[in-house]
Amino acid sequence: MEEVSNKLEVTIEDGTTVTVNVLDFVDSLEFGKTYIIYTVNDQSDTVFASILNETEDSYSLDTITDPKELDFINNEIDRVVSELSEEGE
Repeated sequence: MEEVSNKLEVTIEDGTTVTVNVLDFVDSLEFGKTYIIYTVNDQSDTVFASILNETEDSYSLDTITDPKELDFINNEIDRVVSELSEEGE
C-alpha cells in the first residue's frame, strides 16, 4: 500500500514558502471556509491553524482573525490533539 504524505507546501502571508505537516482539514459551512490544522518543521509541540486558500497550482494560508472563527477552530484543534494523543497511547 502506498503511504500518503501529510506534507503540504504553502505560501504564507509574507510570500515565503514553507512545508507544513497537516494534521487535519476542517470545512466550516457556517463560515464557508476550509481550515488547516498543522505543525511546522516537524515540531509537534506547537499546533497551528489557518484559513486554507487553494488555487489551481498552489496553496496559501491566511490568519484567522474573527473571534467566532477562533473559538470554532480552537475547539477543532483540541479535538485533533486529543485524537492524536489517544492514538499515541
